[in-house]
Amino acid sequence: MLSAEEAPYQSCYCEENVYKLLEKLKPNLDDFFAVLISNDIKMIPLWKQKAERDPDVLWDYHVITISKNSDGSAKVYDFDSWIDWGVDFQTYWNQTMNEDEMKQFREKYRRKFRIIPARIYLSLLSSDRSHMLNPDGTYMKPPPEWPLIQNSTNSNLMNLIDMKLEFPETMVMDETEIRRFFSDA
Repeated sequence: MLSAEEAPYQSCYCEENVYKLLEKLKPNLDDFFAVLISNDIKMIPLWKQKAERDPDVLWDYHVITISKNSDGSAKVYDFDSWIDWGVDFQTYWNQTMNEDEMKQFREKYRRKFRIIPARIYLSLLSSDRSHMLNPDGTYMKPPPEWPLIQNSTNSNLMNLIDMKLEFPETMVMDETEIRRFFSDA
């Protein structure tokens, strides 16, 4: 696995950072997943994020990488977390999803997760970065230097984070289901 410093990174472009990380890991992708996190209101509370201003941050969506090994153990790679790169899933879950603090949030803030096998993510994601444009056409945050990721004719990032939409070979899970899926066997 690459270190976080060796992987391509651009702040505020988590979906592309994960894509570029998975590209670098080819051909050894069998144990890796891209995990898109969002909900119906596009406001997901996460803790231990580098963008924190308060105890938590509300993202519209977030994308991380998780590896699930044959022994059932799982490691999380989150470019935007203060938690160690490649931390075990349970530690990441406890600190980032922070179920105790989540109790203060209403049900509508509950997170959903789209689990996409790495090979599928690399062939599926297309982003024209339009979600990062101001009304005047300038970028809200500087874009990555690498070219746009375009695997289809249309940008599909906003559809991928819509957990009501179905995509072949992806799974949408709630908080209980993802914990079960990535917890040690």
